[in-house]
Amino acid sequence: MRIVLAGAGHAHIAALRHFGKTRPRAEIILINDGPYAWYTGTLPALIRRDIFAPQARLDVADLATRCGARFIDARFMRHCEQSKAIQVFLHNHEPINCDRLSLSLGGEKHEGGIKPIPEFLVRLKRLDEIATPKIAIIGAGAAGVEMSLALRIRLPAASIFLQPSESGILPSAPLAAQNFARAKLRAANITICNALPDSPDETIHAYTPEPALTIRPTLQLTTSERIFASGDCAKFLRPLPRSGAMAVRQGRILAHNLTSPALKIFQPPSATLAIVSLNATHALAWYGKFSLHSRLLMRLKTWLDQHWLSR
Repeated sequence: MRIVLAGAGHAHIAALRHFGKTRPRAEIILINDGPYAWYTGTLPALIRRDIFAPQARLDVADLATRCGARFIDARFMRHCEQSKAIQVFLHNHEPINCDRLSLSLGGEKHEGGIKPIPEFLVRLKRLDEIATPKIAIIGAGAAGVEMSLALRIRLPAASIFLQPSESGILPSAPLAAQNFARAKLRAANITICNALPDSPDETIHAYTPEPALTIRPTLQLTTSERIFASGDCAKFLRPLPRSGAMAVRQGRILAHNLTSPALKIFQPPSATLAIVSLNATHALAWYGKFSLHSRLLMRLKTWLDQHWLSR
């Protein structure tokens, strides 16, 4: 049996690590556009220049090899399910056939987004060359809050405008965490506004687009028995928080379901720990209705990030 993993999202990385331990009787192929998977959890530290690029990415080509899989450096384009096989079409590579296909491609890419991260870093360098840049950030979830505070540290002379959605600042967090984040943004001289200013030097869409692939609790597409999806590209019938922690949990179920006829159901936890980087030393975290901010939380976040990237 040949299994293709298209995209190096969190779920596929978790599945690969599982395959490295279990060594299933299947040919595993990982397809990714480039040998690295950039980790968004380290992006604030990268923006602040607390770390460098090699510390913010995972060498998935090496990971695939270590886990007994084959790596193909190509960009996934589309797939076509046939009666006997699934045909996968790639950019700059001939099509390949497989028995099962798993998609972990992230949210839909759009102009102004923070992904692909290498392209965002190029845009960031252009801002370094402007004396007093005007920056507009759309979305005030965890990514938008972290982005705003990190850019303030990197570009102290910048004018930074943050536009929340109708749900407000950190909509998934408890009220105490929302109020604390709002106070930190205002203290950093970040303008929270309903309408962004005209002609900014850079507009950053700091949110994840809506997923496009509707899936079942088994992570199979609703339209196919042999094609799976996970992470930010997967749309559950009951919407779930889109986070790396949730995708990693999906990866454990995905690894089993791709290689076993007896499928398991993904049961999301009622709550997950969320940690938002405020600066190099402090972080804000919440779990369910409880929230806290401290130095210790930033140390925990740094350890978790390094642990994920170094395994």
